[in-house]
Amino acid sequence: MERPLPYSSWCYVCGADNPLGHRVVFATDGERVRLRYTPDRHRQGYQGVVHGGLLCTLLDEAMGWAPSLTRERMYVTGELTTRFLRPFPVGREMVVEARAEKVTARLALVTGEVRDADGTLYATARGKFLPMDADQTRAVDEQLIYDADTVRLFGAGRGSGTARQG
Repeated sequence: MERPLPYSSWCYVCGADNPLGHRVVFATDGERVRLRYTPDRHRQGYQGVVHGGLLCTLLDEAMGWAPSLTRERMYVTGELTTRFLRPFPVGREMVVEARAEKVTARLALVTGEVRDADGTLYATARGKFLPMDADQTRAVDEQLIYDADTVRLFGAGRGSGTARQG
């Protein structure tokens, strides 16, 4: 069963209050991070095709969360390589998925992919992600929004962020 991950107010990707962002909420089954998202026309590059930068952005965010499932740390991108296999059409449901392949105290190796709801593969990614220290993680966690069913990943209470009302 998948449960949502926390989100924030003004993040470009998950910021609930960012009018120019994507306002998405990632979910996890405990091993993978997943997002279902349907990009509309204002996310296109060429006519009818989602901009490749959006695929990279969503992969980067999903992949950054993946090692946090096994370590109580937030991660930042050190390196991200994306391979585009075909153009993703505007208006089609996108499934972004990421998984940490190897996580050590200094580095996480993570893979990601973008498919449509039918399973067609559009892009793959590999990346190296660096852990924030405990204080940095705590500072970010304090800014996150936790709904009642949100997975808590950090701290003694497994997350101390804000509970969103209504």
